[in-house]
Amino acid sequence: MAKYFRNPSTPFSLFISGHGSSGAAGKFIADHPILPLLEKAKRHEHIDLTALHAHTITSGLIADPFAASRVIELCLQARSPNLDYATTVFHSIERPDVYTWNAMIAGHIAHGCPKSSVAFYFRMRRSLAPPNNYTFALLVKACTLAGVAIGIGREAHGQVLKCGAEYWLVVKNSLLRMYCKLGLLEDAYTLFKTSLDLDIISWITMISAFGKNGDVWTARKLFDEMPERSLVSWSAVIDGYVRSGDSSEALRLFRQMQAESVKPDSVVLVSVLKACAQLGALAQGRWIHLYIDRNEFLKGDNVILWTALVDMYSKCGCIDVALEVFDSVRDVGDVVLWNAMIGGLAMNGHGADALKLFWRMKEQGLRPNETTFIEILCACAHTGLVEDGIEIFESMKSHGCEPRREHFGCLVDVLARSGRLQEAEQVLLNMPMEPQASQWGALMSACRTHNNIEVGERAGRRSIMLEPQDGGRYVLLANMYANVGRWPEASETRTTMEAEGVKKERGCSFIEWEGIVHEFIVGDMRHKQTREIYAMLDEMERKLEINGYVKNASQLVVDVSDEEEKGMALAYHSEKLAIAFGMINMANELPIRIVKNLRVCRDCHEYTKIVSRVYRRELIVRDRKRFHRFVDGECSCKDFW
Repeated sequence: MAKYFRNPSTPFSLFISGHGSSGAAGKFIADHPILPLLEKAKRHEHIDLTALHAHTITSGLIADPFAASRVIELCLQARSPNLDYATTVFHSIERPDVYTWNAMIAGHIAHGCPKSSVAFYFRMRRSLAPPNNYTFALLVKACTLAGVAIGIGREAHGQVLKCGAEYWLVVKNSLLRMYCKLGLLEDAYTLFKTSLDLDIISWITMISAFGKNGDVWTARKLFDEMPERSLVSWSAVIDGYVRSGDSSEALRLFRQMQAESVKPDSVVLVSVLKACAQLGALAQGRWIHLYIDRNEFLKGDNVILWTALVDMYSKCGCIDVALEVFDSVRDVGDVVLWNAMIGGLAMNGHGADALKLFWRMKEQGLRPNETTFIEILCACAHTGLVEDGIEIFESMKSHGCEPRREHFGCLVDVLARSGRLQEAEQVLLNMPMEPQASQWGALMSACRTHNNIEVGERAGRRSIMLEPQDGGRYVLLANMYANVGRWPEASETRTTMEAEGVKKERGCSFIEWEGIVHEFIVGDMRHKQTREIYAMLDEMERKLEINGYVKNASQLVVDVSDEEEKGMALAYHSEKLAIAFGMINMANELPIRIVKNLRVCRDCHEYTKIVSRVYRRELIVRDRKRFHRFVDGECSCKDFW
C-alpha cells in the first residue's frame, strides 16, 4: 500500500488543500478510502467507531499510518470522546509513525491525563520511533500540566537539547512555562536571557511567573524592557503588584496604562478593584464601577467582576452599596458571589444580616462551600454570636464539608472573643491537625482582652515557638506580663526578641483624597502637609483631654518606660496622623475613611470615638480584621473587637 507522511503539526484541512491538487502523493490522499468516513464525521453525522475500526482492519487500512492516526483522532474528537478506545486502536497498529504517537500524546493531554502523555513519550522513545518538534512541544506541555518532579522536567529539557528542538519557539515557550510551573524561576530566567528568538508569549510567561511568585521588581523590570507591550502584559504586572500588596503602584500603573490609551479588559479591572479594596480607595473604585457600566462589561455572566465590585465596596465600608450591587444580579447562582457578600457583612459588623443571607442562600438551593463557612463563622466571631457559630461549625459535615484547620481557627475565635478561653484552648489542643501560630496568637489576643494571663502565657509561648520571627507575638506576650506586674518575664521576652533580631511589623494607615492614596506610618514626617498635620494633632489632643480622653498605654511596647515618651508614641500613631489629615482636608459632611494594616489599639479606638463625638465627624476605620464605624462617640463594633 502506498504511504504518505505529513508534518504532524499541519492541520488536516491545510494538508488536503496543500497536497490534493497535483502529484502522485496528492492524488493518493484525495482518493484515500478513509476520507469519505472522515467527511461524514466532519459533518457531525453518526459514526460507529467500532465499525470504522473493524473496516480499517478488514480492508488493511490499519497498516496505513495516515488512516490509523485519523481513526485515533476521530475517537478523541467525537461528540463522546473515547480515550480508552483510541488506546485500543493504537495498540492494534504494528508500527505507529510519529504522527500517530503525537495524536495519542495530544489526546491524553486534551482529556486531562498529562502524566499518561509523558509515559507515552518515553514508550515512543523505547520503540525507536523518531520524535519531531511537535512531539517535544507536547512533551513539555504535558510535564507542565502534570506538575511532574523536577528531575523529569529536566530530563524532558535534556531530550529537547539532545534532538536539537530547543530552537523551535513553541518548544522554548513550553520549556519556560514548565520551569515556571515547577518553581524553577532561575532556570526559566536563564533560558529566557540566553534565547535570541523570543516572542510576546515568552515575555508574558516570565512577567506573570515573577509577579505570581512575589518578585514584582523583576516582573516590572521585564515589563519595562519589553519591545512591544500587550494588554496581557499590562494585566500580568498589575496583578503582580496587587498580589505583593503594593496596591498603590498597581493603581499608578493602571493610570499609566490609560494614559497610553490601552483599553482594559475585565481581568485588569478585577485586579484594579482588588487594589482599591486593599487601600480603601473608594473614589477610584467608584470611577471603575462607572467605567464598567459605560462599557457594558457586566453584560452576560461575568461573576468574577460582580464579585470584585461587591468585595471592593464592602472593604471600603460601603456595605449598602455592596448589597445594591449584589441584589442587582438577576440570577445570583454563584457561591463565590454569595461568599463575598457574607464576608462583607461580617467585616462591617453586620453578623445578624450575614446569618440571614447564609440561610437565604441555603433556601435557594445553593450549597455552601468551605469558604462560606469561614465567612459565616467570622461573622459570628465579630458579633458575639457564639451559639450560632458553634451550631454552624457542627453542621459542616452535613453539608459535605470536612472542617479544615481554618474552620477550627474560626471556632476558636468565636469562643475566645466571648471569653470562653479554656474551651477555645481545648479546641486547639484537640484539633485533628496541628494548629497554626496565628490561631494560638488569636487566643493570646483574646486572653489579653479578658485579662487571663494563665491561658495567654501558654498560647503566647506556643505561637512564638511556631513563628519565632513574628515580633508582634513577643510584644503582646511581654505586655501581658507587664500588665500583671511580672516584670522579669516581660524583660526576658523583650530580651529574647532583640537577641533573635526580630522586629515588630510597622503600623501604617492609608487615606484617599482627590484620587490619591496617602500613606502614614508612626511618627511620619514625610508628608508635604506635615506641619499642618502635627499642629492639628496638638489642637485635637488638647480638646479631647478636656472632653475626657486619657491616654491608654497598656498596649505600648514595654521598653518605653517614661510616661512622657509613652504619650508621645501614642500621639503619633499612624491612624491619628491620617485622622488629622482628613480633618484638615475633608469637608465636615464627608466621612473620613482610613485603612490600617494592623489591629486598632485600645488607645486609638478610644481616641477615635471621642473625636467622632467632639468634632461631630463620621470616621470609618478598617483594620486587619474588620471595620469600625465611629459616630457620636460610639463604635459599630460595640467595643468588641
